[in-house]
Amino acid sequence: MAEKDDRHVPLLSRRVPRNQIEPGRAYVIFARNGGVGVAVDEDGIVGYRLHRVKFGSHYLFVEYDWEDDDTFGTVIPLALIAEPPPSDEATLLAWLRQQEHAHQAEISAAWSSVLGRDLHWESES
Repeated sequence: MAEKDDRHVPLLSRRVPRNQIEPGRAYVIFARNGGVGVAVDEDGIVGYRLHRVKFGSHYLFVEYDWEDDDTFGTVIPLALIAEPPPSDEATLLAWLRQQEHAHQAEISAAWSSVLGRDLHWESES
């Protein structure tokens, strides 16, 4: 569950507005488990398909938009990525990992803003 307090205000003030999110497009995001996600519509709720690592396994996972779920909304979209994401799941997983590396500075800056300290982000291979 996202801790929704004043630490997130700077990110929320510059988020991509909810009504401008386009399903199928990729975004640099602030999220619990990823830094880049592809917007999806799940029964009227906006989520972001992202690359997640757990116990050494890499897989696709959906987290919900901050505005769509008061309890489990963990994603704040920060910037649209111009390059369209692939639709094949295996290719998408690899592409998301590449995009996380390409946007590492933006992802780290978002976490540093919330944590109040510099973050030296390292992705798992």
